[in-house]
Amino acid sequence: MLKIFRVLLLLGIVSPVLLLAQYPYPYPRTRSVTPGTPHPPAYKDVAGSFHGKLKELNGKEILIETDDDQTVSIHRSRKTKFLKGKESIKASDIDLETMVTVDASEDVDLKLTAVSVTVDPPPKNSDTTLKSAGSK
Repeated sequence: MLKIFRVLLLLGIVSPVLLLAQYPYPYPRTRSVTPGTPHPPAYKDVAGSFHGKLKELNGKEILIETDDDQTVSIHRSRKTKFLKGKESIKASDIDLETMVTVDASEDVDLKLTAVSVTVDPPPKNSDTTLKSAGSK
C-alpha cells in the first residue's frame, strides 16, 4: 500500500510539471514592440506628381480627376503653395475644372500631403498653329 501511495504521489507531482513544461513561460505570452523600436521616417522629398482637373478645393483636401478618370484625394496643409507659372497665388484664385499639377509628399502615416499646386497653362491647339502657318 505504501508503494502505491509513493507512486501516486510521484505521479501527482511529476505530471503537472511535465504538462506545464510544454508551454512557454509565462503562459500565455504575447508579443510586444520594444520601446526602442525605430519607426521609418516619412519620405521628405516629392513622392509623386498628379495631373488632372481640379474637382474640389477646401481647407483640408484637394480632389483632382486624372486623365484616366481616377479621382485622387490629397491632404492640404498650411505649407501648401499655390502657383500660376512661377508666381504665387491664393487658393481661391483657382477655378474648379482647371487643369492642375499637384506635387505631393508622404507624411508619417503614409498619407499624401500636397507640397505645391501649379495651374497648368492652357493647351495650345496644334490645328490652329498649322492653319495659321498654312495661310501665310
